[in-house]
Amino acid sequence: MKTAIAEMFGIQYPIICGAMMWLCQPKLCAAISNAGGMGIT
Repeated sequence: MKTAIAEMFGIQYPIICGAMMWLCQPKLCAAISNAGGMGIT
């Protein structure tokens, strides 16, 4: 998928996982990063 965000960050999919308090665990960010998105803890 080509979007400005995906091209800017060099990621395959424009899925960004940020620090969402209790919802975002390091495992979730790692899974999103491994799938081609951008995971940030």
